[in-house]
Amino acid sequence: MKIIIFGGNGFIGNKLFESLKKNNKVVIYGNKKYSKEGKNLVFYNKYNFINIIKKIKPEVIFFLSGNSYPSNTSNDDIYDLKSTNLVLQELLSALKKTKFNKLFFYTSSIAVYGSVKSKKSISENYKLNPESHYGNSKLIAEKQIEYMSKYVLFNSIILRLSSIYGPGLKRQIIYQVIKSILTSNKIILNGKINDKRQFLYVNDCVKILKSLINKKYKKFQIYNISNGKKIEIKKIIKYLEIQLNKKITTKFLNKFKSPNLPELSNKKVLKKIGNVRFTSLNDGLVETLNFIKNNLK
Repeated sequence: MKIIIFGGNGFIGNKLFESLKKNNKVVIYGNKKYSKEGKNLVFYNKYNFINIIKKIKPEVIFFLSGNSYPSNTSNDDIYDLKSTNLVLQELLSALKKTKFNKLFFYTSSIAVYGSVKSKKSISENYKLNPESHYGNSKLIAEKQIEYMSKYVLFNSIILRLSSIYGPGLKRQIIYQVIKSILTSNKIILNGKINDKRQFLYVNDCVKILKSLINKKYKKFQIYNISNGKKIEIKKIIKYLEIQLNKKITTKFLNKFKSPNLPELSNKKVLKKIGNVRFTSLNDGLVETLNFIKNNLK
């Protein structure tokens, strides 16, 4: 199978490439700014999408470009988000012009839901109310893809990711917590001690994405990608205390109200691909901890 991964040198994209390359012809395109040297990596810009599609003739396209987590959005982050959506527009235009009629995946985010009052897990039909630049940029992209799917004969799949963690990611709360512990035994976090988040180990995320490739779809579909469980940040810190055999000093600041992000139901995606054996939080944290230890500068 011929597959293109845009953003293939990113955190998720690189691991997806490694998982797919054995039995497929996979080409990855990445932003030169974030790239590493490698014969399988091709840099792209917004002017050559038509040539890329015509040359590769892909059966599957993944668009994974852009920040992979909702940050506090500095001016640089906001610029990156806008730039990524402009790149997506160019790609969608190229798909229309080349009459692409295969399978297109876009990684969106839990951030499109914003804060929710429901204590139960929510489905893909839940009301969208993004509260950040990041969440809004993802929702705009979703709407662009949905509009295009009505007029172009390709199946487009929106993947709303929960917070992905694991070896290789250098931005996100689990990375921040582990790095703080290793360098100072002290953690300072915004939010409250009982705040909960939903984390998914990167290898499990890739497993789900890979399983979705060979399924049949109607025109436009949306899937929550999660393990179905939220966990308190303080429990993650407790896991790490046990692993490192040390007491950690934790301080929570309430500088801004942290969003009450939902617990994403994964029933729809599991119905599509079958059951998934998820990595335990303990095992995922151990792998992530070891990676950060070995790469800490």
